[in-house]
Amino acid sequence: MIKILHTGDVHLDSAFSGLDSRHAEIRRNELRAAFTSMMTYARANGIDLLLIAGDLFDGAYVTRETVALLVREFERFGKPVFIAPGNHDPASADSVWTRITFPGNVHIFRENTLSCCDLPDLPVSVYGFGFTENSLVSVPIAENTVADPSRVNLLVCHCDMTGAKASVKDCPVTAEHLDAFGADYSALGHIHNPPAPGHDGRWCYCGCLEARAFDETGPKGACVVEIEKTGRTSAVTVKRVRFSKRRYEKCELALTGLSTQADVREAVAACIAQNRFGEDTLLSLRLTGIVSSSLVIDTEALENSSFGLFFLRVEDATLPDVDRAALETDPTITGELYRILKPSIESEDARTREVGIRAFRYALSALAGEKTF
Repeated sequence: MIKILHTGDVHLDSAFSGLDSRHAEIRRNELRAAFTSMMTYARANGIDLLLIAGDLFDGAYVTRETVALLVREFERFGKPVFIAPGNHDPASADSVWTRITFPGNVHIFRENTLSCCDLPDLPVSVYGFGFTENSLVSVPIAENTVADPSRVNLLVCHCDMTGAKASVKDCPVTAEHLDAFGADYSALGHIHNPPAPGHDGRWCYCGCLEARAFDETGPKGACVVEIEKTGRTSAVTVKRVRFSKRRYEKCELALTGLSTQADVREAVAACIAQNRFGEDTLLSLRLTGIVSSSLVIDTEALENSSFGLFFLRVEDATLPDVDRAALETDPTITGELYRILKPSIESEDARTREVGIRAFRYALSALAGEKTF
């Protein structure tokens, strides 16, 4: 049996631009720690080889700390490591791949054409190709097949199987390409929220090691792949293992009928507890519903409270309890204010819409003689 660890889309030294500088620096360190945890798992669990399917780095800039970590972990692993550069870290002439001296057990597929390495101590052939610039419109495995079907044949690459129009520049591999190529297992990278393995586990996206944004929800990690082969027949088992320290989550909370800040805080706390979000969670919380016309929800205070989360982002998408149709023709100052702010209140941009609604609420509170600050 051959045991493989398949990872990719690690994006080391990512900016984590959606977070403030303090949280972003913590997340960069946690991303390195997740990689270290993965390599510790590989050593402790009899992994025979490591496949990295692109975007190990987030870009051309790589810190010395990250380089030292990679060299150390690959040396400690000691077994074969195969890396296929992706669209974020292409193997261009002046790329990071030419600046770092990796240990001898590391092989990098530096060309955008298919090549193969036969392992001397295992009946395994590893095929791969890499991006050499930020796009790759060709499909290097097209019209190619494995050379020796009796060996355990592996493919590692960065590609886009979504079939979307935008995917054409990111190596538009199809299931038909993979089936025709004939690898026992194809280790794919590029899709951070991976679909289920395809064709009885014969190809799989590993997903990202640590999520970096709210469109990458849930725990993340890597794939452990076991392959048993007799003659030309192989059985493949894929298991996903979590290595992420944090998880991004999104949630909507309806606040209809609420009228005070205390009500809102209580509802938010209950939502977080009910969903069992905790210190490992970065939560994007969208508040919806019809609330008191004078209630101005203090999203900054909610975010600063954090409610035991690692990070909380709150979007106020609630609407004031007013007759908007009547305000269209209301001759009073309230109607005039509504008509002035209406483009912002109905904007497709969430931030513009939130500012417009908040401004209208402040105005309603002021007109009612209530203290809003």
